Amino acid sequence: MKNRSLLIMAVLTLTTACSSSSAPPPDDRPLGDVTAMPRECELISADAIKIATGLNDYSAHGTKIDMGRRFGSCSVSAELDPESDQGLLIEVFEPSPISPEGLANTKVTTQGNDLPEGLGPGFAARRKNAQDQGLAFVYGWTAGYERLLSINIMEGAPGRDSLADAIEFFRQLKPLLLAPPE
Repeated sequence: MKNRSLLIMAVLTLTTACSSSSAPPPDDRPLGDVTAMPRECELISADAIKIATGLNDYSAHGTKIDMGRRFGSCSVSAELDPESDQGLLIEVFEPSPISPEGLANTKVTTQGNDLPEGLGPGFAARRKNAQDQGLAFVYGWTAGYERLLSINIMEGAPGRDSLADAIEFFRQLKPLLLAPPE
């Protein structure tokens, strides 16, 4: 009887161990060069988009400013539902549509944190959209608020820190998109 009980416990232990699903390991791949080829919207790396959003099948749409000479925006959404909220949205505004006071208020209401040293002025935070989905975002601007760069990433890519990814996109895109026009 004792052997039978031990056998049942062993089978239960093995069954439990084999059937339990562990969480996938964190995806700690770096984004790499966020402007590497192949590109979407003529600027944003397709590989970086896939890593940051977790979307393998997506649709990307870009806009230009200055009569089509400079990057304006890149909007990425799931291929199966192009009307859905974006997985990634990168926009450049010239001038900033948000006043300095509005940016300060947004930072306070979203409990935003200043960008890492050397990247400011700007801040990074998390918020919920109208559908109550998590969104990580960065707002960064030029000293005189002539231009604003906004990076928004829907949270939920398996194992990713969307806020860290948004900051990395900003770090690499700031010199390209917030530089004075030529």
